[in-house]
Amino acid sequence: MKRQHSRSVVFLTEVLLALMIFAMCSSVCAGLLVRAYRLSKESGSLNQAVLVAQSGAEAFKNRPEAQAMALILQGVAEEGACRVYYDEGWQPTTAGGAAYILHIVPQQRASLRFAEILVSDSKGAEIFKLETSVWTGEEAS
Repeated sequence: MKRQHSRSVVFLTEVLLALMIFAMCSSVCAGLLVRAYRLSKESGSLNQAVLVAQSGAEAFKNRPEAQAMALILQGVAEEGACRVYYDEGWQPTTAGGAAYILHIVPQQRASLRFAEILVSDSKGAEIFKLETSVWTGEEAS
């Protein structure tokens, strides 16, 4: 009887050890999955921010005035700059429901118009920044 009891203790110890190893491996894998999800989400935001900034640059090159850019991009012109607000799905929205903001600040020096294009989240953290210029052939007034 003593021998049978001794085998049961060894078996239970082995099972507990296997469960502890499984639990440790599971926690490591869960941490890796959470990190991978976060990186995937950040990568998707960066990709969309690049596309939105490129659209802003094209609108600036087409019509470098803030009012015209706001009309093209479905944004608002304020203080000589253009702002476009986007929701979580990167669809244009109002300032109140914005998760992301495209901010275009045009400037002119001689015959060259510059624009700083910034895409940030609603907290103000920069996601992507782009600078572009276009030659207008007109002197600044």
